[in-house]
Amino acid sequence: MLLGDLLLDGESWSALAAMTQLRRCKAGELAIRRGDAAVAMLALCEGKVAARAPLTGPLWLDLHTAWLEGRYEEDVSVVSASAVVMVWPMSVAAMWLRSQPLVLEALVRAVATQLRDAQDAIRGLTMKDATGRVAAWLLAQAGAAGEVQFSERKRDVAAQLSISPETLSRTLRQLADRGVLAVQGYRIGLLDRVELLALARGR
Repeated sequence: MLLGDLLLDGESWSALAAMTQLRRCKAGELAIRRGDAAVAMLALCEGKVAARAPLTGPLWLDLHTAWLEGRYEEDVSVVSASAVVMVWPMSVAAMWLRSQPLVLEALVRAVATQLRDAQDAIRGLTMKDATGRVAAWLLAQAGAAGEVQFSERKRDVAAQLSISPETLSRTLRQLADRGVLAVQGYRIGLLDRVELLALARGR
């Protein structure tokens, strides 16, 4: 998953396993601490964390900062009962990758995918109104499910969407009044996904 459909021989997989570390974190712990020196590439193997948005593994948490010898820019906290984070230190990764062009290519593709997703998110924030942003967020959070359960405070969700908490609450009420949503506290049922998709696309 983290390296796509890359096929490696047994020796390469063994080398990769030997240079990575798995760190188990409990609910509430920080998988990434803002301001810490970035000395490793980090991936979420299992569990769920919250940064600007909830993230469920397996996925890369931070691929780029360590290459730039910078510092992590935001806290990433564990919101599931536990999580497993893979730590791949740059001190060993950079040298090994020089002899592993296929792995390096897979990492470049992963970074490119993250960049594309970030650009899509920026376009969504600059081109959609509040209703479109909320609709897109609900669809993304729900996936194939029929409802969304807020796992973070509404003000944090509002901040992700660059709207005020009051605007978020008002938009949810309006969509509920239109029969698009069923809102019960922190549980939101998606009653009309077609209409939500149309709103998310700005129609």
